[in-house]
Amino acid sequence: MSGAELVLDGLARRYGATVAVDRVDLAVAPGELVALLGPSGCGKTTTLRMVAGFVEPSAGRVRLRGLDITTLPAHRRDAGMVFQSYALFPHLSVAENIAFGLRRRGVGRAEITERVGRMIDLLQLTGLQDRLPRQLSGGQQQRVAVGRALVIRPAVVLLDEPFSNLDALLREGTRIELRRLQTELGLTTLFVTHDQAEAMAISDRIAVMHKGRLEQLGTPREVYDHPATRFVAGFIGRANLFEVMTHAAGGQVSEDGINLNGPCAATLVLRPERISLDEAEPGPANAARGTVEVVSFLGTGVQLILRLAGGRALMVEGPAALADRFRPGSPATARWHAEDLISIPAR
Repeated sequence: MSGAELVLDGLARRYGATVAVDRVDLAVAPGELVALLGPSGCGKTTTLRMVAGFVEPSAGRVRLRGLDITTLPAHRRDAGMVFQSYALFPHLSVAENIAFGLRRRGVGRAEITERVGRMIDLLQLTGLQDRLPRQLSGGQQQRVAVGRALVIRPAVVLLDEPFSNLDALLREGTRIELRRLQTELGLTTLFVTHDQAEAMAISDRIAVMHKGRLEQLGTPREVYDHPATRFVAGFIGRANLFEVMTHAAGGQVSEDGINLNGPCAATLVLRPERISLDEAEPGPANAARGTVEVVSFLGTGVQLILRLAGGRALMVEGPAALADRFRPGSPATARWHAEDLISIPAR
């Protein structure tokens, strides 16, 4: 990417015979927020820690604003880090925690006072500046940790699962606030999370990692609507995956006795919200008959599990009114359009 702020070039980390990170290439533009998303053990935190300087790469380079920082110690990198545990100094006040990095850099007292005061205002911590971390809520501690990282005005902000210790409601509000602050200040940000909804909600682009490799890089819409691999299709959002066994005449493919009139591919993806339910008999293609097994209320709608005649479970999501029409034990027909079938490219 031309003009990238942060570049990872073939970054790798091995521990003996174990490959934790396998040749990751990534470029982050100025002011962009990129999420490293994946399950535990996929290599996302190791990647972030190599960028931060806490882990030495086995291969590859890290460049920040055109400067190769691969061998620089962590304290000499122009990066602000927010840890999962917040890592606040328990004996220092809110203001002193935020000011810590500025003091280490020899910034003058008057400028420290001005910059810390502005950060306290931005983070809505006014009135709490003299409190110790133990006197703060989890969300307030998280904001102090963010303030400490941002006040030094780093070239890149690195966030390692910063919301994992917060309850669901506070987590949602805090991530929205962080996104507002990141956008307002134009901060180049690399953000590690295992939470798909979190990555989808606040990222400009998502780098999906699996077994140390970068499986796909794209906008939230791109990775959801056009997953590059079977893993991405199953990990981002919810999906019904069809292994295509035969290619029939006219472009039809069938698996588990279901006729799928869609693109020819080894694997097809059907998102549950793209399926409709009714009581009529199914047609020759893109429909299947079954029995409703489970109905789950999701708040904004419902999720139903339809057990098909061949034993397959089909996930369906729709408006809450579906729960009035279809209850466990009800027969139902699932229908979808050919254009809703997503083809997974062969690799």
